[in-house]
Amino acid sequence: MLDVVLRRRYSDDVGLEDAVQTAILTLKESFEGQMTEDNIEIGVCNKDGFRRLKPEQVKDYLAQA
Repeated sequence: MLDVVLRRRYSDDVGLEDAVQTAILTLKESFEGQMTEDNIEIGVCNKDGFRRLKPEQVKDYLAQA
């Protein structure tokens, strides 16, 4: 279900910031409880490879969502 919603909201020309925010907002729709940097992980995959965001980066994204 979430993958369908995410596919509708995502486009190939979206920047990293918007893509992460879109993913967080989509995840929030079915997340039980409060999302924190301690209970979710965010990964970024691009031409340079894959990396996980640090908890403080996740916290900043959650504050913006």
